[in-house]
Amino acid sequence: MEPDMRHFFVVNPHSFRKSNYLKKLLLDIDNCFSGKRGTDYKTYMSRYPRDAIAAIHRYITAQPQSETVRVYAVGGDGILFDCLNGMIGFKNAELTSVPYGSANDYTRAFGEDSKSAFLDIKGLSCAPSRLVDVIHCGTNYALIEVNIGLVGKTVIYANKILRGSSAKWVRRFTPSVYTLCGVRTVLDLELISQYYTVNMDGADISGNYANIHVANISCDGGEFVPSPYAMPNDGMLDVITMRSTNRVNIMRVIGDRNKGTFEKHGNFNYSRCRAINVESELPLCIQIDGESLYTKEIKLEIVPDGVKFFAPEGKEFADYSYRAYKAKGRGAS
Repeated sequence: MEPDMRHFFVVNPHSFRKSNYLKKLLLDIDNCFSGKRGTDYKTYMSRYPRDAIAAIHRYITAQPQSETVRVYAVGGDGILFDCLNGMIGFKNAELTSVPYGSANDYTRAFGEDSKSAFLDIKGLSCAPSRLVDVIHCGTNYALIEVNIGLVGKTVIYANKILRGSSAKWVRRFTPSVYTLCGVRTVLDLELISQYYTVNMDGADISGNYANIHVANISCDGGEFVPSPYAMPNDGMLDVITMRSTNRVNIMRVIGDRNKGTFEKHGNFNYSRCRAINVESELPLCIQIDGESLYTKEIKLEIVPDGVKFFAPEGKEFADYSYRAYKAKGRGAS
């Protein structure tokens, strides 16, 4: 009898600083499925960003629709983005993250202490799944967030450095790279005062913004919680706009923005919506779950219950709203 579940591990080898860490992971996978058919699971090594999308699509298509295919994104949020876009639309596919990246923001949505549970391959292989929301971003899909403006340009700069070098030691300084790129971006007066035409659920909120943050979860950047009210299963997008101001003020408030205490400052506005369209005469500098791009216009829509995500037994989405300056009666203590 053919098995009713298959497991497809998509590994980003660049997430492993030492080769023996990767070897241990592959051994854990083999041990987890020892005694089962070789066709029950497969490991794919991603070579570059978006490489895995087609491979996942081919693998799922080759399986009977009656069988569940579990896709494991092994690495950081970048490979999770690839896996989501490779399996989206397949009703028999489920997704998870095995967090070996530098940020691992989606697994942090289950709590700061959730990483070790997601690294347990055996436990994860039989973990229950639940429906979660997805952001539809033009031709892409995202689980975490979209940033337009300051943060988007920072990621564009950082990706050129981090992905432009084959030296593994460069990744040891990832936080410093992002910090330096952020400072460089703040100095770009045209970018931090860019005018955007913005329509949010039919309302016109056009204006000059330094950054527009559209979030599906609270976490970002491996340690930050910039959108503390966002929950990945509430059917809504959380939008935080940062109105244009001078460079000194941006440097002064950016730390509070990263902590989720943005409401202390008057140049931030928080709202929720189901769809938002953003365009500008200047190129939009966009970051989507760690991936970066330029475009002239983008439409973002929430897809409620857009994908099945399996997480360790007993793990539920954490409420980070207690970190916010004003909880607004949404469960903060």
